[in-house]
Amino acid sequence: MLVLVDNTCYFKFIIDALSEVMTELEIPHKIIENYFNEFIYDDEDVYLICTTHEEKPFMPKRYISYNFEQFTTEHEWKSEVFEKFKNAELVLDYSLENIKFFKEKGIEAHFFPLGYANCMTYNKPTDNKHIDFTFIGKITHDRYNKLKPLFNIYNENRNRLFICQEKCWGDYLETVYTQSKFGLNLHLYSQKPILEITRIILLISNKVIVLSERSDDEWYDNEYGHLINFFENKNYAIDCINHLQKYDYKEAERRYQELITKHRYIDYFKKIQPFILKFVLI
Repeated sequence: MLVLVDNTCYFKFIIDALSEVMTELEIPHKIIENYFNEFIYDDEDVYLICTTHEEKPFMPKRYISYNFEQFTTEHEWKSEVFEKFKNAELVLDYSLENIKFFKEKGIEAHFFPLGYANCMTYNKPTDNKHIDFTFIGKITHDRYNKLKPLFNIYNENRNRLFICQEKCWGDYLETVYTQSKFGLNLHLYSQKPILEITRIILLISNKVIVLSERSDDEWYDNEYGHLINFFENKNYAIDCINHLQKYDYKEAERRYQELITKHRYIDYFKKIQPFILKFVLI
């Protein structure tokens, strides 16, 4: 049996999207909420995991690694991390840039980019947009300096600028996104970052216009570049206010419609489906 491991709030929507796709394609599978206890998994099952890069007390005997971490940046990783990827029966990765890195480590990885699934659109109205700008993520020194001009502009209107770096998930996240006009995407890393599609796709899926830094992943910048606006000024607040003055909900709707028709997760899945089917007992 193929088992999808739902063990972190960061990737829950990806596990849900995978399940949605596999259900539509009639691929047998099930979901478990974690695998921290070595006794809850069966050695005959194959577990699809999005958190191979994290330190975990136990790993299943058989597993597929689906990676969404950025291995192209200045962050230094322990060699044990890549040993876990080498022990995986299949490695999938959302970025071609990561795949180049894996190849240098002697690891074969297959390209499986993130796309749209129905579960990414929240069941809440999106036409009451009273938050101008939203950013959700860790506030590093670099990110703070980039956001500071906006802080100054919204000093007396903080209810229209939503910044949150922790515990913004579930119903809370859904409410914030569906009420936001613009979502900001700022890189966590400074060297060779990959476009943060896991943040971006949820924003577009809920009719939020994305303002983003460019990345060093040419595929994502090209594939999704026409659905987002890249910052052009060093002072991002200038771009933010310029776009706010031209805000049109119909444009957010147009980008959403293009996303759901031209960037479907199921279409990306079908390209790697033969590799997945090897692990499914029918």
